[in-house]
Amino acid sequence: MREVYLGLDVSLTGLGMVAVPSDWAGDFSKVQRNSLGLELPKNATPRQQIERMLALALDVRIWAVRVGATIACYEDSLPRDAFSVKPLAKLLGFIEKELAQECHLFAEPVNQSSARKFFLGYLPTKRKGGPRVDRKKVVTSALDALTDVFQFHDESDAFIAVNHRMARDPGVHVIELNAPNPNAVAKPVKKPRARAA
Repeated sequence: MREVYLGLDVSLTGLGMVAVPSDWAGDFSKVQRNSLGLELPKNATPRQQIERMLALALDVRIWAVRVGATIACYEDSLPRDAFSVKPLAKLLGFIEKELAQECHLFAEPVNQSSARKFFLGYLPTKRKGGPRVDRKKVVTSALDALTDVFQFHDESDAFIAVNHRMARDPGVHVIELNAPNPNAVAKPVKKPRARAA
């Protein structure tokens, strides 16, 4: 059976979506993408915020139906801004309800770090005492080297999540770069110890 995987990167600044058919075989021209923005003023009332979140959830559902999604997942990560946790959870809840109730799609979380590590072959880290590493930038740059399909980082993040989810299903093509970690520190070789006679 041909599946269509829906990947989501849900955030309050931009919501990225991708749809990847199970028979895509690494052909990025078969990947569909879309982005939605929250577009709310800073002083938006709670009612305005909820109405916009409901509208976004509806837009996600409409797009999922249009692309024929049969499996759904979203990038599971905590926002850097602690004040975004509750609104983000609310938005995700609206989206999950809309997909489950209207499409019978039950979106699964995909751990952000696991998905990035699966795609790259390593999780970008800084060298001891070195500068901070922007993991998102490292992953996006690697994906951009493969394709120019994605216009926004949210779409790239959605693809990285769905790529990891697709790996669970036999026969579905996934991208694993297996790149060496440029910041890996080689462990010193231990000298063999002589045994006492």
